[in-house]
Amino acid sequence: MQIMRRRKTPFRSTNLTLLVLTLLLLGIPVDTNCAKLPANLLISPKAEPHHVVLVEKASQRLFVYEFAGDYNLVATFKCATGESPGDKQASGDQKTPEGVYFFTKAVGERYLTPTYGARAFPMNYPNLWDRKMNKGGNSIWVHGTNEELKERSTNGCIVLANEDVVALENYVKLWDTPIIIEKELNYEERDSLLRQGQLLLDRVEGWSKAWSQKDLDRYLSYYASNFTWKNLDLQGWRKRKAWLNQRYRIISVQFSDIRFFRQGKMVLATAEEIYQSDRFASAGLKHLYLVQNSEEWRILAEKWRKSGRRAPPPLKLAAKPPNDRKGAEGSVHRFVEGWRRAWEEGTLSKYLACYHPRFKAGDMEFQDWKRYKEKLFHRSQKRAIQLTDIKLEVNDNRAVVVCKQEYSSDVHRDFGLKTLYLLWHGGRWTILRETWQPLSEAG
Repeated sequence: MQIMRRRKTPFRSTNLTLLVLTLLLLGIPVDTNCAKLPANLLISPKAEPHHVVLVEKASQRLFVYEFAGDYNLVATFKCATGESPGDKQASGDQKTPEGVYFFTKAVGERYLTPTYGARAFPMNYPNLWDRKMNKGGNSIWVHGTNEELKERSTNGCIVLANEDVVALENYVKLWDTPIIIEKELNYEERDSLLRQGQLLLDRVEGWSKAWSQKDLDRYLSYYASNFTWKNLDLQGWRKRKAWLNQRYRIISVQFSDIRFFRQGKMVLATAEEIYQSDRFASAGLKHLYLVQNSEEWRILAEKWRKSGRRAPPPLKLAAKPPNDRKGAEGSVHRFVEGWRRAWEEGTLSKYLACYHPRFKAGDMEFQDWKRYKEKLFHRSQKRAIQLTDIKLEVNDNRAVVVCKQEYSSDVHRDFGLKTLYLLWHGGRWTILRETWQPLSEAG
């Protein structure tokens, strides 16, 4: 393994100079540009220890960084990339792709032809992002060579000397260690990379919270307008998620080991995902491809793959509300406030989820009433709902709520007595029937 120092800075003391020289003589890597890191390495406070491989075509160097709360350079190797300059676009163009990839296999020498040297690590090129960018070609590997290493001499693969590719194996974990390929690396202050990582973390956690709460409108606000998933556009994605929100009574989405890797104008977020609902549960790896829209990052594409972790059991629905009177009444108050807030904020999916499938309003069945409410929600942009003098009675899995309701919007205003007849269904309160009668302001 060859340790390379890329940028030299003047030493401030004789002691520091001697320390650096000693470390170099011992073969210990030294990052002389310690205040800065490659701009690709956004620092996430919720990332677990890992390694990242970076390839810089301009210098024909491969760098390995280790993360354990912060990134540090641990190894540097000479490498060779594609004979032709630029980002790979098509099969046979002899270019090395630029992007964020993962190693999919580790192949030992006994299974390789002499062309690939002592080790080979196939990569997942083209990935989802490449396919969206209409990039072609395949079979891009990092591998060794039995010949003298020559810069810019490959058909698109990244080639190392045999002893270096064997050493690289110590840092590679399949589908976990990313390899980021750039024409030239740019460097930023660590504090800046941490701030950017925290902002992205806030976005991902806000998105996952909206998903768990089945707040469809807020959930979709995290997506780019040109988002696609398989053959679905954003509107198709909305319909799919609305259907799942109706199908699953409760949803819990938990993410861990959240990491961020930047390449060009794209950031790839990776995380371990635990998904649970009352009917289905899974454990897997989530990849989010994010692009910046004005100042906010939005999801342009996403991919999930099954991990080696065992899937958790589905969530159990509570058969009945809390046994004690105080707990039962508290659950009703929280439900009514959630219903009021969803109505006031215009979150249609969350509002409709408060109703029982057998709900009726006069002569309207639930589906007819749902279409009626959709029209009303679209007619008014702003609304305010106040509930006062709330009285309720809970009897086992049924409850009745009576209150004064003041409604005002940009197109209508009324004041009346609202009665909600609730039924415990699917582990939560739902509205089975509701009535309203007008009151005078003094009523």
